[in-house]
Amino acid sequence: MKLNQKIALCSPRRTPFAQVAKSLGSYSAVHLGLIVAKDLLEKTKLKKENVDGVIVGEGFPFAPNSARVISSLLGLPVEIPALTVSQNCVSAMDAVAEATRRILLGEGKLFMVIGEESQSAMPFVIKNARINKKAGNVEKLKALLPNDLPEGVEIRDTLEDGLGDGETSYGMHVTAEIVAQNYGISRETSDKIGYESFKRAYDATTEGKYKKYLIPVKGDDGEMLVDDEAVLLRKGIVENPGRMAKAMLLFENPVLKFADFKVKYKDFLTKTNIPTVSIFNACPRSDGASGVIVTTPERAKELGLHIDAYLTGWKMKGVHPNLMGIGQAAASLGLLEEMGMKIADLDQIEIHEAFAATAIGALEEIKKQTGFDWEKKFDEKRINTFGGSIAIGHPFGATGIRLIANAVMDMEHNKDVNKVLITACAHGGIAGAMMIERA
Repeated sequence: MKLNQKIALCSPRRTPFAQVAKSLGSYSAVHLGLIVAKDLLEKTKLKKENVDGVIVGEGFPFAPNSARVISSLLGLPVEIPALTVSQNCVSAMDAVAEATRRILLGEGKLFMVIGEESQSAMPFVIKNARINKKAGNVEKLKALLPNDLPEGVEIRDTLEDGLGDGETSYGMHVTAEIVAQNYGISRETSDKIGYESFKRAYDATTEGKYKKYLIPVKGDDGEMLVDDEAVLLRKGIVENPGRMAKAMLLFENPVLKFADFKVKYKDFLTKTNIPTVSIFNACPRSDGASGVIVTTPERAKELGLHIDAYLTGWKMKGVHPNLMGIGQAAASLGLLEEMGMKIADLDQIEIHEAFAATAIGALEEIKKQTGFDWEKKFDEKRINTFGGSIAIGHPFGATGIRLIANAVMDMEHNKDVNKVLITACAHGGIAGAMMIERA
């Protein structure tokens, strides 16, 4: 939808994104979000009574209402609303949209919006225990573990289950390979996008371009984490691009064979060539949180807030869950149509790289429908200038606001950038797109 008024985005901030079970592994999603929320109050010098509500995006929330927990721990007025939005990988984006809706409806003038996820904290669960009398409570389960669970009672990994719903869709990695095959995306092309993500993020990090957006956090090792962990861990790839081609393929290795992939997923494959998705052209599992103040320009001015950008429109649109990545094309083109814009009107694109294949597939679909020469724009660094999710990481609920921050970076470092489209896909096939404009 095209907004009939500009919405101010102030002080996008985030923790460094950490590798799963590494530097930030002991933090829950709520406490990562709380770090960002405290920082936003400190950075903006907002008084607590000026916050009209808290909205949190979290892909897989385990607190009853993370937003209310953060609001209470922060000591915000008890009467203000708090809402947690769960929309997989576009949760933070949808949380920003929800804050905007409430502003437009007159339910408040200023909202604190947080995106958060701790994949490290996603629990292992025991499924179907309550319906079996032998395993119906914790004491009984302890006696049965690990070898005597009744038939039908099983231990599950919520992180693995969260990557594929088990009912209507395959795992995200499967959908990425389906897109790669259907759009004829070569491994070389995916590796190029992956390598550039590493290099651009590494260069921007070592040059200090991310510093003003990152909140140092004390890591589990006692040291302060000041940069995105995965970026620095991939220094060897930046220095030796040949390592990309040596990375393990997800569907051609001693455990999984591409021949089996082609048979198992044939109903969604329009053509096949060779496997392409590897551990290096896919985003890493991550922990982290992000945040932004969403308000009206008038309220921002009244409170002395610096407006970093304006939100002028957004679109959420779905495709079949097993073609997940292509949703970014559907949402982006839908937004442009509703705003009366063409792809040529954009100065920059920030696209989520769940996998190189999902980003490329979406860009190929946009090219197919509009003639957009995405390869040229990518080489000109008009797409993901400072790296993307492959390098930086992807804490599900936090990435939407990370994309907003990167859009602000684009405008900060290039005076010719005035309109940035951000877009992300999500498991289940829902994708989001937002128009971010220079303030």
